Amino acid sequence: MSTALGSAAGTRLKHILSRLVRTPAQGALTGAAATAVVQSSSAVAAICVGLVNSGVFTLEQAFGVILGANVGTTLTAQLVAFDLTQYAPLMMLLGLGIVVMLKKRRAGEALFGFGALVFGLSLINQAVKPWLASEFASWALTELTSNRLQAVLVGIVVTAVIQSSSAVTSLVVMLAQTDAITLEAAVGIALGSNIGTVLTTIFASIGTIRESKATALADLMFNVLGVVLLLFLMEPFLQLVTWTSDQLPRQVANAHTLFNVLTAVVALPLIPYLAALAWYGAGFVSGSKKYK
Repeated sequence: MSTALGSAAGTRLKHILSRLVRTPAQGALTGAAATAVVQSSSAVAAICVGLVNSGVFTLEQAFGVILGANVGTTLTAQLVAFDLTQYAPLMMLLGLGIVVMLKKRRAGEALFGFGALVFGLSLINQAVKPWLASEFASWALTELTSNRLQAVLVGIVVTAVIQSSSAVTSLVVMLAQTDAITLEAAVGIALGSNIGTVLTTIFASIGTIRESKATALADLMFNVLGVVLLLFLMEPFLQLVTWTSDQLPRQVANAHTLFNVLTAVVALPLIPYLAALAWYGAGFVSGSKKYK
């Protein structure tokens, strides 16, 4: 799904980003929209690193786009929380029909891919039900996420391996649909996925100029600071989430969206200071020691 969507938008994405990012607020809106389309905050963040490296973006502009990208990537979890399992085969069939009959390969592949995602999660759901009833599964899910910090670490590690925060949060929503995980543990894993997905941005910054490395560091720093802050405010945050829905899967998806929206809103006016901090953090790169 991401490959097809990225192919459809990829040829124009750099041009759109470079034209619509004049202020951090515009950057955040553009980043959210772009990531909602391609469903890969890692891809958008990596593009930002490249645009900074080529001088098209400033560090502050890139930071704004990255804030928005974190919001846009929550769309998949929201869609999965609707439990569209019964429509998955139809979406896959329509996707194939669009490719074969209408010759719209990218649109058809994207629809087929999303249907396959939903169908695959439903198969996982059915397959793990007997396993979830076992003592080992109960122990694993309880012990690995027995406290907030452990749940965050699980999210970081799993997302660093899979390299898709959308996939990890969708899987957590699926576990919530079977009541296999608590809201606190699910939120912790979703928070950790925000940090784990930054690995792609870090890789993209290797061998680039100092501003590009600072962009990757800003992405990492923003996510880490946001998660640390929320860990201290977890109780009121979970209370807020329970008010949004009485269904656990929807609560998990809403928690992921609320976290990214709230942290982006808080960070937007602080972008100049956060960007300066990221610049100094990337000081191992040769160049001016004074932030521009």
